[in-house]
Order: sequence, then C-alpha cells, then structure tokens
Amino acid sequence: MHLDTLSALLEQQADNSKVKGMEKYMKDNFIYLGVSSVPRKVIFRQWKALLPQDFSTTQRWDVVRELWEKDAREYQYIAIDWVNSWPNSWLLASDISEIKFILENKSWWDSVDLLASNILGRYAKKFPEEMDLVVESWQDETSIWLHRSCLIYQLKYKDAVDLERLSYLIACYKSNKTFFIQKAIGWSLREVSKWNPDWVRKTVGFHELKGLAFREAMKYVN
Repeated sequence: MHLDTLSALLEQQADNSKVKGMEKYMKDNFIYLGVSSVPRKVIFRQWKALLPQDFSTTQRWDVVRELWEKDAREYQYIAIDWVNSWPNSWLLASDISEIKFILENKSWWDSVDLLASNILGRYAKKFPEEMDLVVESWQDETSIWLHRSCLIYQLKYKDAVDLERLSYLIACYKSNKTFFIQKAIGWSLREVSKWNPDWVRKTVGFHELKGLAFREAMKYVN
C-alpha cells in the first residue's frame, strides 16, 4: 500500500522530456521516470507523512528493500532520503547488514555518497566498536563502493575526524587507482584541510599521493 501511494505520486510528476537527460547524466546506469529533485523532495515529504509511526526496524528495512528493487532510480532516492532522516534512536547495531546492502547494490556515486556521509557516519558514531569491525571486514570486500564508503563516512565530522583512522584507510586504499577511490581519498583530506591544513600537507607527503587524490586534497592548502 505504501509503495502504491508513492508510485502514484511519482507518476503524477513524471516528465518524459527529462528522462534521457537524467539517464545520460548517470551514464545510462539507471532508468528514470523523469522526476527532478525539487518535486521529488515534495513527494518524499508527502509520502513520509503517510507512513505509520509504529513501524518496527524490520518493517522499515523491508520498505527500503522494496524501494531498492524498483527499476526507476527515483525510488532509491526516496529510500535514501528516508533512511537518512531516521533519528539516531532508531539505529541498531544490527542495521549494518542492511546499510551494507544498500551501499553495494545498485551502487553509484549518487547513492553511495549520500548514504556513506549520512547514515553510515551516524552509525559509526553511535556504534564505534562495531564500526571498527566494519572497517576491518570491508577491506576484504571487492566492492569499490564499500571501500569508498570507508574513506568518506567521516566527511561531516569536521574536527572530530579520527585522523589516525583516516590515514590508515588511505594507506589501505591508495594503491587502487580507480577514479572513485582516488577522488574519495582527496575529498576526505580536503574536508580535513578546512580545519587542519598542516596535517593534510604532512599526510599527503607521507603517503606520497599524486594525481587526482593530490589535487583534491591540496585544493585549499597553500
């Protein structure tokens, strides 16, 4: 019932003239209905207001999974907005398995970056010991999206970033020269440079970063 309502709302705002442009922007990785971000945000708020407040954790994640199974990318955007809006009191240590699922399925920068820097980052703050195990176990995964998530989950931490961990993660992944990993390394350092440029300068030198990672990291460093 909840998805039927959402589908009806999305179809009302679907603009076929936008579909090709949206799909091209995302390298034709996904199908779109043609609902741009502004009306989609309105739809999300309307839909969210209709959801039961007494959903169990399992029921919430069941809805997220259903949204993830939909072909049109707008459904995943709605799921991401919803998950990222959950209060910290809803987060359980066991949620990491579901967070991992949405990070490594139908993955691209548009979904991973929003999830990693929001729900994963908040999970890590609430369950630091569990996150220690996550960081360690995801090193054995082949998904670049899980690796990118490890590098950027602290993006919104400001001066609370665990610098030792960030340096460790850079050491783990710097040999991966794919764009999305090198960009993540530079991006994470660039954020730190806003409050600790000296550390970033030293870290870039210590890890001998070059190319994209170097340029991104040093963007605000004199």
